[in-house]
Amino acid sequence: MRDSEFYVGYVAQAPPRLSLFVRGVVAALAVAGLAAAVILVAGQAPFAEARFEYGQPREYEGQLLAWPYPMLITPSGRYLLVAPGKHGFSAEGLDGRRIHVKGTLIRRGEDQMLEAEPASVRGLGRATPGEEPAMVDLGDAVLSGEIVDSKCFLGVMNPGQGKVHRDCAVRCISGGVPPAFLVRDAGGTARVLLLSGRDGRRLGREILDFVAEPITISGRLKKQGATLLLQADPSDFRRE
Repeated sequence: MRDSEFYVGYVAQAPPRLSLFVRGVVAALAVAGLAAAVILVAGQAPFAEARFEYGQPREYEGQLLAWPYPMLITPSGRYLLVAPGKHGFSAEGLDGRRIHVKGTLIRRGEDQMLEAEPASVRGLGRATPGEEPAMVDLGDAVLSGEIVDSKCFLGVMNPGQGKVHRDCAVRCISGGVPPAFLVRDAGGTARVLLLSGRDGRRLGREILDFVAEPITISGRLKKQGATLLLQADPSDFRRE
């Protein structure tokens, strides 16, 4: 029996040929698994150049605009404002005023946002007349894209879009985070448009059924500074 290839599992040593065969199978499976992992990683689209400077708050001063969503205008740029967690920023009594605030930067490309600490907000008086940028009407537009929550998409989550992110986006928009419409131009470059009602009102729970869906929106396109705004009501939304 010692010269036989017959093997029982409780025996300490497998026969040479069987041992060699098992080692070969294990090695082949390991190589195949590694190759599959490399192929899957190589096939993934690269993450966008977005960041969230978690744990690194800074001090900011500028003019606060409350419509349609709170935004801080500073010499260094424009920042949408949100509160910590899945909450929008309350600008009650601060519209048009200069303020001081401590916030954490969220950035994706040229789009910027601050996760502002509500307790740090301090009024600095009225802004200088003419400091507020003018709203420019760009006319009617029909655009196709996806509704995302601006906070996650701009950097708190990456990629922060698509079906896998839908539940998170729904909770953020429900909590007051500004909804945004993600569109792409002919070259595939992504642009983020803030989304409001036709009358300029803020949109929230009434658009949740459309979040993360491929849709087409017919609305009015406007621009304030570098910020694009698409004004449309849910009745203007069409699933593709």
